[in-house]
Amino acid sequence: MNVEQLVAGDPRDATVRHLRVRDQLLRIVTTSPEANDLVTETFYPDGMLGVFEATSRHDPDLTVVDLTCDASDIQELLRRESLTAARGEFELTRGFRLPRFDSATHTVFTLRDVNSDEVAAVVRTEGRVTILRPASGLGDRWLTRIVRDVATRLAKAAGSLVLHSSAFVFDHGAYLVIGDSGAGKSTTAIALARRLPSAGWMGNDRIHAEWQGHHYRVTACPLPLAVNKGSLDVMGVTDFGSWPVRAGLPGSGSDWDQFQGEDKLKLSSREVNRFLQVPVIPNMRLAGVLLPRVDLASGYSFGLTTPAYTAEVITRNCFSLDDNLYGEDWLGVPARRTAAAPSIDAFLEHIADLPVLRCSMGSAGDVAKLAGDFQEAVKT
Repeated sequence: MNVEQLVAGDPRDATVRHLRVRDQLLRIVTTSPEANDLVTETFYPDGMLGVFEATSRHDPDLTVVDLTCDASDIQELLRRESLTAARGEFELTRGFRLPRFDSATHTVFTLRDVNSDEVAAVVRTEGRVTILRPASGLGDRWLTRIVRDVATRLAKAAGSLVLHSSAFVFDHGAYLVIGDSGAGKSTTAIALARRLPSAGWMGNDRIHAEWQGHHYRVTACPLPLAVNKGSLDVMGVTDFGSWPVRAGLPGSGSDWDQFQGEDKLKLSSREVNRFLQVPVIPNMRLAGVLLPRVDLASGYSFGLTTPAYTAEVITRNCFSLDDNLYGEDWLGVPARRTAAAPSIDAFLEHIADLPVLRCSMGSAGDVAKLAGDFQEAVKT
């Protein structure tokens, strides 16, 4: 197996689909039904992070081919490249560097998840990304990872302000739920999406906000919703044991049954819709901000926050300033449209005219109180 053979054409019996990612057309080729299904499940509904199913079949900007092969073949390819190409490194995720091999016609990247020893590879040629990976559950995720990486790079190039935030929709507006890790963002967002009338959920952990001339439009990076059993308890969810969740239920002995445990149940956006019966909204105009805090030693509180506290929390949780996931653009995604992201000061100035609220919760029961208080606070 050499690079020329790998990039010569499509594999036999492959599934071919096209995705529109903002202003670019991606042609997706895979022989794995599981990998193909995971792309569909992740970018649900249509428009999540600017990714749409496309009907066009002409002149893709990038073809992404997903190939399964033996681990020994991948290792042999990497060994040969190490002998003939210039060796370097690249940053797959922030602070996690892996070997790369550059030649005149192609670059080969070593792929490995930070939590696994399983090795895969990517061959980058003109207009084409070829993934070589084992036939495994972890391997099935690389295709989605590449599509998400391309979508994120294009969003950032277009001027997205990226925030460490969850988000929900209420009354035709998006509300960012911003806070540090463990602040209760996911619990707050999904609980309000279920409890408020005609509400919906947008996303978890990373939210993009783009200036549209008169307002910000919010969309989510499709990462799994991570929730504790305590979060499900407050929403009245009791049938989770029967859910055929792709990621599986947390194992015995984990602390996921606590209101503030580290181990969490992970649901894709499609699974959120299916199991929690919550509409998933791909994008919406920004309507306000909620800054939550889970503190088991304190009681419930709710109200308007101060500009100083808002600036402190949002600045600390702005991934446009310090992205904890995406480092260098190792794939070299070409962007036709570029714009600078809004400054923190510009964002803070805009939301000063919107409801910016703060809450503290000490128990799962406190989340139930929040829905009524929130609805009253944003009532127009």
